[in-house]
Amino acid sequence: MIAVAVLLGAASARAITGSWQGKLKVGPSELPLVFNFTEGEGGALLCTLDSPAQGAKGIPTTVVYHVNDSIMVMCSSIGAWYGGRVSARDINGTFRQSGYTFPLILQPQKSDDARRPQTPQGPFPYETIDTAFTAPDGTVLSATLTLPMQASSAKVPAVVMVTGSGPQNRDEEIFDHKPFAVIADYLARKGIASLRYDDRGVGRSGGDFAAATTYTFKDDAIAAANLLRGVGMVGSVGIMGHSEGGTIAFMAAAEGKADFVVSLAGMAVSGKETILAQNALQLDKAGVSPQQKDAVMRLLDAVFSEIAAQYSRGESCPVNVDSIAGELGITVDAATLASLKDNRLRTKWMDAFLALDIRGLLPKVKCPVLALNGDKDRQVSVDNLTVIEELVPGAHTELLPGLNHLMQECMTGGVEEYSEIRQTISPQVLELIADFIARQ
Repeated sequence: MIAVAVLLGAASARAITGSWQGKLKVGPSELPLVFNFTEGEGGALLCTLDSPAQGAKGIPTTVVYHVNDSIMVMCSSIGAWYGGRVSARDINGTFRQSGYTFPLILQPQKSDDARRPQTPQGPFPYETIDTAFTAPDGTVLSATLTLPMQASSAKVPAVVMVTGSGPQNRDEEIFDHKPFAVIADYLARKGIASLRYDDRGVGRSGGDFAAATTYTFKDDAIAAANLLRGVGMVGSVGIMGHSEGGTIAFMAAAEGKADFVVSLAGMAVSGKETILAQNALQLDKAGVSPQQKDAVMRLLDAVFSEIAAQYSRGESCPVNVDSIAGELGITVDAATLASLKDNRLRTKWMDAFLALDIRGLLPKVKCPVLALNGDKDRQVSVDNLTVIEELVPGAHTELLPGLNHLMQECMTGGVEEYSEIRQTISPQVLELIADFIARQ
């Protein structure tokens, strides 16, 4: 997206070009914002806005003026203004939106190398190949094949990497972290091949992400494994998944399509249980009373159960939330009722996910399994490890202290920390993955 800029005065655009980051304090929460200044034609100053915690990048922003030591920018798409005094050290200013005013100090953002030191930098002692494969429904998915330099004629193990929920690229990029690129680099240096690919409708992959379900993504992962099996230097082929990707790895293995499985915070309980647990944590964080929390959770459980039942019957029709609340004698806040009635949240993927429970498939997994969870994971409960231990014979599970859902070393495990942590993935996790795959 291209931002429109109006330059007034004789201030130099070069003096402020680059990315400037600050934290917007909204009540007890902090929202990181990044203003990206570049020099356009004729020296005009251009700007875009990023909100990393919300997954928003490149929001068009107009530079209203940049004069000497002052700047004012406007972001009309979100109804926001920011103005401040510029120095070499910071921009000390005020952010205004929807009638509210917040102090916001911006400081020059560190380089990507400093902020994300684990992101691989060339030259690389291995080969990367741009490739593609075709899913069973004909969708072509774009991928990167990473091959280690062979020290002998022996075949090398290889792994398919499957992303978590939501549309993601082949690096599973989030907040400028590239976990799958980091893992692929580490594995290649250990003599292990890998394949990572853009999700449907993401990057260079075809297809419609919104029309797919976890079952669709499972078929995509199996197609990726089939591609690896056709590579001459490759021996055993496994599937490694993060979060929902871990669930997909188990589903594929239950069909005998994986020689081994690596689950990184993979879900082994039902989708409904997982979403309910996430909501419970959010209610606790919001500080609602025990009575309010109980009412909301009972209503969510009932509504999700109805959606799951509809999916199992091959149906998809509006849920009468008011009727369910009345039958249960539940009264909840208007915002909760409105969100449950919002049909935009009722996607094909969500319906299937709420109905998904792979417990019945886990005993069919006969290949070696490594399952890891961080004990500070706030998105997929560590209880999933217990289910895997009970239902997958011989599975090796480890609960890793101090790690969050992204397998980063963290303080609280909260989502708001993800973008602030420099580490992309714990070295301990990289070592455990590589040691396990090397034995396959």
